[in-house]
Amino acid sequence: MPDYKDIEPVKYDRKTHNVSFKHAFNGIMLAFRTQPNFRFHFIFFILVNTASYIYNITLSEYLSILVISAIIFSAEMINTAVEAIGDEIADDKYMKLIGVAKDVAAGAVLIAVLFAILIGSIIFIPRFINILAQQF
Repeated sequence: MPDYKDIEPVKYDRKTHNVSFKHAFNGIMLAFRTQPNFRFHFIFFILVNTASYIYNITLSEYLSILVISAIIFSAEMINTAVEAIGDEIADDKYMKLIGVAKDVAAGAVLIAVLFAILIGSIIFIPRFINILAQQF
């Protein structure tokens, strides 16, 4: 186990800090440009935000949507990173544990999406039912 007492603290450097943000932003843009599922989630994020405004959901409901959306986008990006690392290591060869890692990372995204569907259903289905009830 490493002895963390021997690690020198890194002095804050705004230039390095700004470069870190630039790399992070590049990662987000890379995910958006190259990952169809990321774009799909983004489109649904816009649609859900529009529905949130139209149906005047509560602040706590909207915060739930924001949190689950952040989880989905983060999970999708982690999944992309796992796939990229796995593909680089495997070098076009099948490697069982890399396959496991990729499947588990994809499963994490699926779980987040399923919970988003559940949260969205809890928030929006009663509102849709009320609108339909008012129509008849």
